[in-house]
Amino acid sequence: LRNPTAPIILHLADGRWVRISERRTDEGGCVGVWQDITDLKAREAELELARDAAMQTSQAKSGFLATMSHELRTPLNAIIGLSEMLTQHADRFTAERRLESQRRILNAGRHLLNLINDVLDLAKIEAGRIDLQLEACDVASLVNDVIATARPLAEKNDNALHVILPPDIPPVRADAMRARQILLNLLSNACKFTRNGEVSLTVSTVREGSGLAVAFAVGDTGIGLTEEQMAKLFTEFVQADASTAREYGVTGLGLAISRR
Repeated sequence: LRNPTAPIILHLADGRWVRISERRTDEGGCVGVWQDITDLKAREAELELARDAAMQTSQAKSGFLATMSHELRTPLNAIIGLSEMLTQHADRFTAERRLESQRRILNAGRHLLNLINDVLDLAKIEAGRIDLQLEACDVASLVNDVIATARPLAEKNDNALHVILPPDIPPVRADAMRARQILLNLLSNACKFTRNGEVSLTVSTVREGSGLAVAFAVGDTGIGLTEEQMAKLFTEFVQADASTAREYGVTGLGLAISRR
């Protein structure tokens, strides 16, 4: 070794990383130093993964904000526009046309409220301020209430909605409002992504430790998901792909909120 160079980094067959450096001696020779840097390379890899995850989250949030701003403006503009028409040109509206405009305003208002509630729920969860109000809940009443709300969503896309609810399902201890919210999120997703198909809600008892629990399963015959899409299914601000929000009008918060 007569001409020392910059340090060389090698990945050995056994998985270790080593750094080889050289320096001249006073006698004119060269000394080679081997240093195991496996732990250092592992930390570098972890930092790179964390950086990439942070960048993806930032990009997802930016995309979400762009989508959400559009989603919020659309119903709000409809409410303002139709209200202005009804106020300024009331004499031009027949009773039937006025009623139709009022229905559209009501639907836009409800859609806007749902969007705002999703954002507020996520903010509460992030801040650790969601308190569950646990109480004894009758499962049949809970399911019937959810199905009554979900059925119009299923019919909108010509879907058949099936419910499997055994008569001997025991009461559960849960937050009824949050349980209803979770089931509606799952069912509304199933109804949105299924057309001319079937959506189902199956309720059953399962063994959990020394006792019983009640399981709710939602199924559909919709468009399905790839393995890559499944991996980010419960990630905040993320849809299956960029075209999903445009085509199906989703914001990527419902499932994330449900899981959290």
